[in-house]
Amino acid sequence: MSNQNEEPAEKKRRLITILLFLLLLAALAVCIVLLLTRKEEAPAEEVASALDRGFVDEDNADRIMDDLADRVAEGMFECEMTMSWTFENGEAESPNAYVANSENNRNTLYFDVYDNSTNEMLYSSAMLPVGSALQNIKLEKNLPAGEYDAVVMYTLVDEDYKEVNKVGFNITISVLH
Repeated sequence: MSNQNEEPAEKKRRLITILLFLLLLAALAVCIVLLLTRKEEAPAEEVASALDRGFVDEDNADRIMDDLADRVAEGMFECEMTMSWTFENGEAESPNAYVANSENNRNTLYFDVYDNSTNEMLYSSAMLPVGSALQNIKLEKNLPAGEYDAVVMYTLVDEDYKEVNKVGFNITISVLH
């Protein structure tokens, strides 16, 4: 008799399992349909967030491109510099180190030079107004002879000298003797 009682219980369990599986499939289908048919306008904060994170889709592409163009126009600059600086010795000025703030730029800038291997600051410039340049640069740290990978980190500032943007460029520093 126990076999007869188990068979209906087993059938009931199978039926419940099948119903749960079908319910799960139906819920999944509804989710997929909702995701595929969703065509809402992205709110402004979503556009800003998408721009910050780099997410662009059909719904926000035009607005993000307009916002990006405005940000680039505000924070862009033209870089004029030599990428390889040579020093006769660790205390000498470099005859070929050159950094300029182009006439085409909108912002004052300053730059710092860091040794890539130690992150130690090797040089820190004064503010460079638009149209000015620095050459014959002397490092603030006396380096022994050798080749050094470094980064020139530019900081653009507004009229109140608040940071607008930062960008870095790799250079090579050669100290001959």
